[in-house]
Amino acid sequence: MRHRIAFVVSLLVLLVAITWLLRPRRAMEDPRRVVIQAEAVRIGPESPREWAGDNPRPIAGPRFEKAFTAKVNAEAGLLSICQEGVKRNWGVFLNDRKLGTLATDETSLEHLLGIPAGALREGENLLRLEPPKDPDDIVIGPIALIGATRGEWLAGGRVNVVVTDAAGGAALPCRLTVTRPDGTLVALEASPENEVAVRAGVVYTRQGRATLSLPAGEYLVQAGRGFEWGLAGAKVRVEPGGSRDLALSLVREVDTSGWVAVDSHIHTLTHSGHGDATLRERILTIAGEGIELAVATEHNHHADYAPAAAAAGLQGEFATVVGNEVTTKQGHFNAFPIAAGAPVVNHLETDWAKLLPAIRATPGVRVITLNHPRDAHSGFVPLGEAEFNAATGIHRRAADFKIDAIEVITSGAMQSDIGLLYRDWFALLKQGHRISAVGSSDSHDVTRFLLGQGRTYVAAPDEDPSRIDLDRVWSGYEEGRVRVSLGLLADLRVDGKYGIGDRVANPGASLKVEAIVSGPSWTRADHVALYANGEVLREETIDDRGRAGEKARVTWEIPRPDKDTFLVVIATGPGPTGAFWPIPRPYQPSSPVFTPRVVGSTNPVWIEVGENR
Repeated sequence: MRHRIAFVVSLLVLLVAITWLLRPRRAMEDPRRVVIQAEAVRIGPESPREWAGDNPRPIAGPRFEKAFTAKVNAEAGLLSICQEGVKRNWGVFLNDRKLGTLATDETSLEHLLGIPAGALREGENLLRLEPPKDPDDIVIGPIALIGATRGEWLAGGRVNVVVTDAAGGAALPCRLTVTRPDGTLVALEASPENEVAVRAGVVYTRQGRATLSLPAGEYLVQAGRGFEWGLAGAKVRVEPGGSRDLALSLVREVDTSGWVAVDSHIHTLTHSGHGDATLRERILTIAGEGIELAVATEHNHHADYAPAAAAAGLQGEFATVVGNEVTTKQGHFNAFPIAAGAPVVNHLETDWAKLLPAIRATPGVRVITLNHPRDAHSGFVPLGEAEFNAATGIHRRAADFKIDAIEVITSGAMQSDIGLLYRDWFALLKQGHRISAVGSSDSHDVTRFLLGQGRTYVAAPDEDPSRIDLDRVWSGYEEGRVRVSLGLLADLRVDGKYGIGDRVANPGASLKVEAIVSGPSWTRADHVALYANGEVLREETIDDRGRAGEKARVTWEIPRPDKDTFLVVIATGPGPTGAFWPIPRPYQPSSPVFTPRVVGSTNPVWIEVGENR
């Protein structure tokens, strides 16, 4: 009996010891990091409030000031600020000395600013954040002083990441997202330098390989490759001076065979002069987001991304086309493709009767799109009340409204009401305009607005992205054989044989309409609707708990219309909340409340019953 008791006691002691050894361990506090503001604080205008309903914290004031004690810093150091919701330039001052500005990014991230030697005083110091002229509702904190240079601080440990295609094991261009356990994008560095594009918490890799340099701590590393692919991730613990390997594999979850993934609204800092994506970085983001056809649309400039893609060794990953965003005071128009050596259109021209024919006459041009048509630039809104009657679809310049497509989704310039531009488009279609609906990103940045988040799928063979039949693509735009995607993809079939862009002449007494909704496992669909001439004809609630690929297939039987009718399917769902794919808040909000939604929509199937033909 005594031996049995001793054995049980020994076993219990062993179990306790194992449990203690395997316990979750908090990273040791680095003595070089001194917190001067522990809690998150919301600052900005109290009235009118920019955003309401999405953040329970009360606004502490229009600016931020924090007094703290410190010692004189003989050597340069860092100021670490966790920030969220920053859209405009906030000045950061230490003892009335400007250190820089917050990062203009609305995602929750850690921003590092350098503190010059001698900037800290013995005793009391004052940190101040000065607001911009325009309202900006932000959250800041925690804030800490770091007694190290950027290079020293981020050299805490290394994670060697390799991302491959689960189907065949090939390395994949992709995007890595690195966050703290609370979801904040963390400051980091990455190498090889010429094969990565790096921002806070985000690394685009040329071929799925990167070495991440991070302060000691615990992180979540996720890999993705845009809409068509799933996510892969792992929690990692970085030990001081340590190095560990992390292998992740991605699964292609959305079947887009026969549809080319296009972003037809792309910019670079190199050519457009604003944003932060250099041409080299832009090439990495195109490949990393799985775009198959990238249209360069720099402001009033013909840019060719092909040489940069070749220099990066990525010419086989996607095709590139020269385009131009003709940026005028009376609207922004993308034109593509553009022949080599073609003259640049005069962007000072504001008369559409002259401007649009000049764009159309540019050698090579097949497609003209009206960009973000509800945004105001120089006080002009292309589909604003002064120009357009949204109820009737009558445009003041209807005779000159000779375009091929309008952006109903621009992920870098979202609308507060995601249905607004769809209603505008429906109104134009009812007025007889044959204009395709398209989606794009309008990205000028590496991460602030993700390239390819809003995108267009065009009916054309896509087996080899480097050998796309471009003539088929342009015909797809002209004929409306395109689909719009912001996290979902919708398809539409009529009577089992007619698809998007087709015409159904003299149908029978009833029509069988099938809607198919697809998306990756990291988006959800909760609603799908069938629109007839812009009005909801049928709708269904979708029970999607994260299915990969086909999320819903709904069939309706509808009676033969009594007049010519166009049918469109739109699917929606809640927007992802993680830092790996944030949907930006509206560029020019019309409401202080914004609920992010994913969207997938078709272009019309035309039902012709004889009227007005």
